[in-house]
Amino acid sequence: MEIFVLKAITVIALVLSLTVIAEKVSPKLSGLLSGLPLGSSITLIFFAIEYGVNYVKETALYNIHGLFAALAFSIGYYISTYYTGKFEVILSLVISFISYLIIAFILSFIPPHIIFTPLIIFTLLIISAIYFSKKEDHKIIKISKVSIYDLVIRSILTLIIFLIISNLPKYVPSNIAGIFSSFPTILLPLLLIIHFNHSNLQARTIIKNTPFGLTSIIVYSYVVYLTYPTIGVVEGTILGFCSSALLIFIQTKAFKYFKFI
Repeated sequence: MEIFVLKAITVIALVLSLTVIAEKVSPKLSGLLSGLPLGSSITLIFFAIEYGVNYVKETALYNIHGLFAALAFSIGYYISTYYTGKFEVILSLVISFISYLIIAFILSFIPPHIIFTPLIIFTLLIISAIYFSKKEDHKIIKISKVSIYDLVIRSILTLIIFLIISNLPKYVPSNIAGIFSSFPTILLPLLLIIHFNHSNLQARTIIKNTPFGLTSIIVYSYVVYLTYPTIGVVEGTILGFCSSALLIFIQTKAFKYFKFI
C-alpha cells in the first residue's frame, strides 16, 4: 500500500507540474522537461524496489531499446496533430499508441546491443531534434482556471497509465517490461491534457521538443545498468541524473553553436 501511495504522489505531482509549466510558462519548456528521464527513472526505481536490482539490470538496456518505440510514439502524435476535427485528440492517441506498439512488438524479437543500440537511438534522436528545432513553437494564449474536477481527472489519467506500465513485470517477460519502461508515462497524460484543454498546436509544440531530452534517458539507463548492481540504487540514481544533466548541458551548447536552437 505504501508503494502504491508513493507511486501515485510521484507521478501525479510530475504531470501536474509539467502541465502548469506548459500553461503558465511555455509548452516548449514543458516538452523539453518531459523528454528527460523522469518517467523512466521512476519506473526503474520501483522495478528495483519491487523486483530487485538484478531485474533492473536485466531491463535497463531494454529501456534504451524501447526509446525506438518512444520516438515512434512522438512522431506519430506529431503527425496526427495536423488533423483538426471533432475527434482529433482520440485520433492522436490512437495513432501514437499504435505506432508505439508496432515498434515495441518488433523490438521484442531483437535483443539490445550494449554498444550499438545506444549509439543508433542517440543518432536518431539527435536527427529528430535537429529536424524539429526548425519547426514553429506555439504558446498557450488563453489560460483558463483549473477546477478541482480537472485536477481529479488529470490525476486519475496519469495514475492509470503509470500503474499499467509499472505492474507489467507481473504479467510479461522482462524484455517486454524493459521496453515498456520507456513508455512516455509522463508525456502521454501531459499531451492529452494540453491537447484537450488548448489545441493541437500546443500539443505539437510539446511533442516536437521531446526528442532533445530523450537522449538523456540513454545515458541514465546506461548508468543504471552499470551502477545499480555495484554501488546501489540511490547512488546509481544520483549518478544517472548527474550524467543526464551533463549530456543535456553539452548537447545544448552544441545545438547553440551550430545554430540549431
